[in-house]
Amino acid sequence: MMSSFYLFLLLPSLFFFFLPIHCFNIIQGATDKNTKAYYNCTINGTFASNSTYRSNTITLLNWLSSNATTDSRSYNTTVIGKTTSDTVYGLYICTRDSTPGMCQDCVAEASKLISSLCSKAKEAMVWYRVCYMRYSNRNFFSNVEESPSITFVSDIDYVGQVGRYNTILWNMLNDMRTMAAADSNKTAAMTQKITDHQNIYGSAWCLPYLSTENCSWCLSDAIAYIPAGCCRGKSGGTVMYPSCGIRYELYPFLKEHNIVPPPLRPPPPQRDSRPLAPGFVSGKRKQKNLPLSKVAVPIAIVVALVLLTLGGCCFLRRKGRKSQDDILKENFGNDISTLESLRFELARIEAATNRFATENRVGKGGFGEVYKGILLNGQEIAVKRLTRSSGQGAIEFKNEVLVIAKLQHRNLVRLLGFCLEGEEKILIYEYVPNKSLDYFLCDPQKRRQLSWIQRKQIIMGIARGILYLHEDSRLKIIHRDLKPSNVLLDSNMNPKISDFGMARIVAVDQNEENTHRIVGTYGYMSPEYAMFGQFSVKSDVFSFGVMVLEIINGKRKGTSSSESECIDDIRRHAWEKWTEKTPMELLDPNMEGPYSKEEVIKCIQIGLLCVQEEPNDRPTMATIVFYLNSSSLNLPSPREPAYYFKNNRTEESMTTSKELVNDSNSINEITISKFFPR
Repeated sequence: MMSSFYLFLLLPSLFFFFLPIHCFNIIQGATDKNTKAYYNCTINGTFASNSTYRSNTITLLNWLSSNATTDSRSYNTTVIGKTTSDTVYGLYICTRDSTPGMCQDCVAEASKLISSLCSKAKEAMVWYRVCYMRYSNRNFFSNVEESPSITFVSDIDYVGQVGRYNTILWNMLNDMRTMAAADSNKTAAMTQKITDHQNIYGSAWCLPYLSTENCSWCLSDAIAYIPAGCCRGKSGGTVMYPSCGIRYELYPFLKEHNIVPPPLRPPPPQRDSRPLAPGFVSGKRKQKNLPLSKVAVPIAIVVALVLLTLGGCCFLRRKGRKSQDDILKENFGNDISTLESLRFELARIEAATNRFATENRVGKGGFGEVYKGILLNGQEIAVKRLTRSSGQGAIEFKNEVLVIAKLQHRNLVRLLGFCLEGEEKILIYEYVPNKSLDYFLCDPQKRRQLSWIQRKQIIMGIARGILYLHEDSRLKIIHRDLKPSNVLLDSNMNPKISDFGMARIVAVDQNEENTHRIVGTYGYMSPEYAMFGQFSVKSDVFSFGVMVLEIINGKRKGTSSSESECIDDIRRHAWEKWTEKTPMELLDPNMEGPYSKEEVIKCIQIGLLCVQEEPNDRPTMATIVFYLNSSSLNLPSPREPAYYFKNNRTEESMTTSKELVNDSNSINEITISKFFPR
C-alpha cells in the first residue's frame, strides 16, 4: 500500500519529464516530436552545405559532444575560422541534477538534432529537459539574451490561500535569483513550505559565463514574466530564455528537492456520534411523524421564499463586487492582495472633492487632472484623476501604485491610496501645499521667496530621497524622470520626489540596465540613456546635477515665453563660469538674504561632478550626501559636462513617448509618464 502511495507522488514529475514539449505553450520556434525537444533555427543568414562555416559548425558540435564525457556541467568552445564570418561559438549546459551519463547522452542527441534540423542556420539552439545547446556566428557567452523564449504552463490553477501562496512564491523566486547570481555555477534550487501538507519547489539557472549583475538582470525579467505573461495564478510554470531560466512546481523535480512524501492529511472529522433525536432513524423521519408535514410544508415554503429573496439580493451585490475585483485583478494581478489596505471607494473620493468640482481643481498632469480634497476626518489629499480616454496611463498607474506603496521616506511623496472602479483610475496622495519646485524656479518673483538656506535644504532633501531609492529602501529603484516639476514642496519647503510612473525596480547588486525605448524629459536625461538606452543609478545622479545647478541659478531649461528667463543649457553656462573662475556669477541675482560663498561654490562643484559625460566619473548619491554634509572637504575637480546639440530633430527624438505638460498653476503637478518595459 505504501509503495503505491510513493508511486502516486512520483507520477506528476514523471509525466512532466516525458511529456512532449509541443504539448506546452510555445512562444516561438519548433518542436521535434520524436526527441521531445524544443529547437530554434535562427535565420540570420544561411550557408551552403559545403561551406567553411558549415564545416566549422560540425567540428564545434563534435567538440561539444566529446567534452560532455567529463564531469563538467557546462562547456563552451570556439572554432576560429580564417575569416570572422567563418568563426563559430557554441556551448552546452546540463541541469544540476543530471548524472555525467545523462548529460553525455543528452548533448550527443542535441548535437545530432541541431545538426540535421538547422543545417543551414547561422545560429541555432535546442532545449531538452536535461541539457541545453547553442551555437552562433557571434560571441554570446556573456551577453543577456531573452529571445527566443519558451514557457511551460501548468493548466491547474492554485487552490488555497492565493495571497499567501503568491507571497511565498514571489519571495522564493527572488531568493533563487540572488542565489543563482552569486553561485559559481549560476544555479539555485529551493523548497518552501506553504502549509503543513504542501511545499513549493523551484530552480533557477543562468549561463555560467554571465556576470553576477547580468544573471540577476536576466532572472529578474524571467520572474517578471511569470505574473505578467505566462503563469499568473497557476500551480506551476517555467520561463526559459537563451541566457537563463526559472521554474517552480508543487511537486519536487530535482534530486536536491529531497523527494519525500508529505505527511498524510488528517482524517476528515467524524460524523456526530450522538444518538439520533427521537423520531429519526438514519436520517429518515419515522412514519409516526408524518402528520407534522402538514404544518411544516407551508412554513418551509415561506422560509424558502425569504431565503430566495435574500439570496438574490446578496448575489446581485456580490456580482457587482466581483466585477470590481475582476477589474483590480486585471490591472494588478496577484499584487492586489497586498494593496487592499490602500483601496479607496469612488464614492469616498467624490465626497472629498465635491464630485471633482472645478473649483477644487489645482493642476493638470500628463495624463489627467489633480484635485484638492478633504476626507471626512479633515485630512487634505491630492487626487490625481487619469483621463478616461487615456489608455496610455494604465501601465504607469500600476507601476506607480506598486512602487510607491512599498516606499516610506520624508523626501518622497506619500501615496495614501488608489481607486480603480469602472473606467476610473485615481491616485490619492498626501496634499503638498507649496506646489512644485518648478513652480518657483521659473518665476523671478517667486524665486525671491527661496533663500539660500531653503535652496540648500531642498538640494539636501532631494539627495536624501534619491539615496533612499538607490540604496536604503528594501528595493533598488531608478526614478528615470527626475526634474523640478516632479519635486513637490511641503509647508516647510521640504522637497518630496513624486511621479514614479517610469521608475524601474532593479536588482540590489545591479548597476546598469538597457531599454529599447527612450522615455524622459529633454535636458535632464543622461547622454548614455538619451543616445543608447543605458540607464543606471548614475542616470538619476545626472538629473540631480542638472537640478542642483538650476536651484543655484534660479533658471531652468524650459519653454518659457521669455527666453531670457530660461537658459538653454545650464550645464554649459555653469561650466563656462567655473572655467572662468567666476562661479559666483551663477548664483541667482533675485535671491534675497545671506548666503555662504563656500557652500554655494561647493554645490556648484557637486552639480558639475554629477553631469560629467562618463557615468563612472559621476559620484554616487551616498558620496554626494557625504559631500553636502561635510563642512571642509576637498572635492574632485569636475570635467567638462556632456552637452546636447539642440535642434528640432534632436529635441523630438529626446522627448519621444513623453507628453510634457507644464501648468504654472499646479499645486501637485504629479504627472504619469508613459512607461515602456524592456
